[in-house]
Amino acid sequence: MKSAMPTILRRFIGPAMMILAASHPAPAATLYVAPHGNDAWSGRVAEPNAARTDGPLATLAGARDAVRKLKTAGPLDEPLRIVVADGRYSMHETLVLTPADSGTAACPIRYEAAPGAAPRFTGGRLITEFTRGDDGVWTARVPDVATGEWYFEQLWVNGRRAVRARSPNKFYYHIAAKVDRGIDPATGQVADLTNRAFRARVENLESLRSVPSARLSDVTLVTYHSWETSRSRLAGADPDSGTVVVTAGIPWGFAYWGANCRYHLENFRAALDEPGEWFLDRDGTLSYLPRPDEDMPTASVIAPVLDQFVRIEGEPDEGRFVEHVTIKGLGFEHGQYVLPPTGHADGQAEVTIESAIVADGARHVAIEDCEVKHVGTHAVWFRRGCRDCRIQRCWLDDLGGGGVMIGQTRVDLDKPDTQTSHIVCDNNIVHGAARIHQGAIGVWIGHSGHNQVTHNDISDQYYTGISVGWSWGYRPTISVQNKIEFNHIHHLGWGVLSDMGGVYTLGLSQGTTVSNNVIHDVYSYDRYGRGGWGLYNDEGSTGMILENNLVYRVKTGTYHQHYGRENIVRNNILACSMDGQIQRSRVEEHLSFTLANNLIYWDQGPLISAGRINDDNVKLERNLYFDASGAAVDFQGLTLAQRQEKGWDLGSLIEDPLFVDPANGDFRLRSESPAAKVGFQPFDYTKAGLYGDAEWVSIPSRFTYPPVEFAPLPPLPPPLQIDDDFEFTPVGSPPADAEVNVENHGDLIHVTDETAAGGVRSVKIQDAPGLQAVFNPHLVYKPNYTSGQARCRFDLRLDPGAVLFHEWRSWDVSPYRIGPSLWIRDGKLTVADHPLVDLPVGQWFQIEIAAPVGTDADGKWDLTVTLPGETPRRFPGLAVANPDFKNHTWIGWCSMATDKTAFYLDNVRLKNE
Repeated sequence: MKSAMPTILRRFIGPAMMILAASHPAPAATLYVAPHGNDAWSGRVAEPNAARTDGPLATLAGARDAVRKLKTAGPLDEPLRIVVADGRYSMHETLVLTPADSGTAACPIRYEAAPGAAPRFTGGRLITEFTRGDDGVWTARVPDVATGEWYFEQLWVNGRRAVRARSPNKFYYHIAAKVDRGIDPATGQVADLTNRAFRARVENLESLRSVPSARLSDVTLVTYHSWETSRSRLAGADPDSGTVVVTAGIPWGFAYWGANCRYHLENFRAALDEPGEWFLDRDGTLSYLPRPDEDMPTASVIAPVLDQFVRIEGEPDEGRFVEHVTIKGLGFEHGQYVLPPTGHADGQAEVTIESAIVADGARHVAIEDCEVKHVGTHAVWFRRGCRDCRIQRCWLDDLGGGGVMIGQTRVDLDKPDTQTSHIVCDNNIVHGAARIHQGAIGVWIGHSGHNQVTHNDISDQYYTGISVGWSWGYRPTISVQNKIEFNHIHHLGWGVLSDMGGVYTLGLSQGTTVSNNVIHDVYSYDRYGRGGWGLYNDEGSTGMILENNLVYRVKTGTYHQHYGRENIVRNNILACSMDGQIQRSRVEEHLSFTLANNLIYWDQGPLISAGRINDDNVKLERNLYFDASGAAVDFQGLTLAQRQEKGWDLGSLIEDPLFVDPANGDFRLRSESPAAKVGFQPFDYTKAGLYGDAEWVSIPSRFTYPPVEFAPLPPLPPPLQIDDDFEFTPVGSPPADAEVNVENHGDLIHVTDETAAGGVRSVKIQDAPGLQAVFNPHLVYKPNYTSGQARCRFDLRLDPGAVLFHEWRSWDVSPYRIGPSLWIRDGKLTVADHPLVDLPVGQWFQIEIAAPVGTDADGKWDLTVTLPGETPRRFPGLAVANPDFKNHTWIGWCSMATDKTAFYLDNVRLKNE
């Protein structure tokens, strides 16, 4: 960003100061850097002298070396400024600062833009001499790529990120099935390919036939895993069989969330078919299909070379730090990222991706008024052993990864000097992040405490806005006393990933506050319930206060706690979530959270989107609820009066809070609002976001976003056909193509050889006492049938005490619609509470269900039960549980017992006729 100084003053003062500096050598406390400089010169004057024997330096590294030279004469006795002139600088090496490059509190060192200047440091190289082909594709020769000296995976045309040629161009392909064993292309031998291979639908691999085997590893497979993506290099792809093998395994595998996992392919010539796409061949040919507004003879085409701009290398283990250094007013752009030979995959948050500016062992280091744009990695990372540092008023945009990273995923609790804490991230713009690494986060705090993340504007990315903490459960952590306040967080998700939050937290967080933030337009993929929330306290979040936040127009809920302890959620405006407002996923033997003095307002979906609130270990009180659709407010089967008779929701009311214009985001209260009746204290939510001069504050208003329906769900995945007798699944493994949900507290779902309806193997579903969710364990398939007739047949064997709930759902809408549904308990099969058949224990029997679905659904279904040695019993024309059941997107077998017992499942056949 340019200085906030008015333009007319910049034009006068900047040149005047440069002329003055050129005519009078600067004191030792000032060094100059300019595009026309020379690192052999002293840097003491801003312009070259007449003899061109002295003048400004040419690079930041040259300035650093000049500072080192000055310091050899003795310690600094006054502050030292490295003044960088306006212009563009090609940066060929990373600026590395070590403890030897430190300033002191009295004599800090500043690398800063000259007054009125906005110097830009590019790590890229201009590519020219494009020629047009007959097919409209323009090509250029890049000799260094042909010789193996250079390779790049990002490209910018006229300052806009080009799209690496991909297939399909929009949305996704879907994995047909995982492959656990097969031929390893690297060895030609049969090998364990778990998490390395899958079977694709053959038509989706046709375009790979033209890829030479020597180029196959340049094809990138991007796989979507709920809240993360993985990027893999292909080791083998057989378009005839549909088998795809990658060079290394990935954490979530190719069917962790069941069949039809999403993926796309990129970087092969046959995929170059959409304007804005490009492809780089190892022979040095760069191909690009221009967008309609691009003129290639005049276009600026830049590819990255340098992967890191600034690296601060303190030595925290030895107690040696880089201290009292400021980088101010500099712009860094065109940073490299190349996928390693083994690919890249993280479990969450893209935490192993590097950063364009990274600091280890930093003390009192500041990054101010800088820009980091057009890079393939995260922007800035205060990583290990950093303290009392800050990033302020910086614009981070068009990032391959996230914006600001603070701390690490692991810390040594016995070595405080290696821990990162007391970092300020204030008044920054983080926009257009996660362009390569979709699971990256706007501002991420790992194991780190006492940080301030305030007044930032965070938008336009595919996952969480701000994430705090890195401890699942109730283990000790140093991520305490963090302040997440006055941030504007918006337009996240875009329907790409799931299980996200505007602000997301993990682990023990005593003293952490999430306050005065404005969060809106969080839209997750969320096809099967992993959602897009505004405020999200995930596993073990404890001891936090969330207050005075405005959350509205999100996908799955304004507030969600998976599980945690004694969090306080008070005095918030929680409004207009699409699929439900509040969620508490796990009941524990302590107080989960207190929800008090909030205004909860909605016009679609239920109040409680999932989980449970009707127990004593969660406290709701003095809230104002209102469903603007006119529907009665349902507290999971209770009225508000019934809850209050039980001592719950005391002081709460159901009344219209009377917002000024909630449909258009105006949540000010009218004078006659009843909000004060529940103790709500109005707060000025317009203070969230940037502050300062008007030019700076207005920047986010230049970004345009579609309305709330901006990210329609992609088409349903292809229909799933299941015919599995489990004979080829290893004993102890989960069934292929299914999603299994267990808590690992004595419950299990795996293939067993204890019994079988035919052959020697079946699936054992074993329950256990004391589980958090009564519906666990449960097994799910996602068939995605949208027309015709769905038919499911399976064999069952019950142990004594087994309780089984089987259900079909339309989960492409919210709340989901229930279709065919049955219970088995006390040895009886019941439908809609009507007993139909007495069932044997310890013997195999068969159930078959058929129902028209999707466009053919008529609200009816047929049931056939075949007991050993008996004629099938048929029950035609049963009514589905919800007449709005249409698409068949979910089918599940849930064990609903509360003691140790089991049932067995075999010969599952699921098809769409």
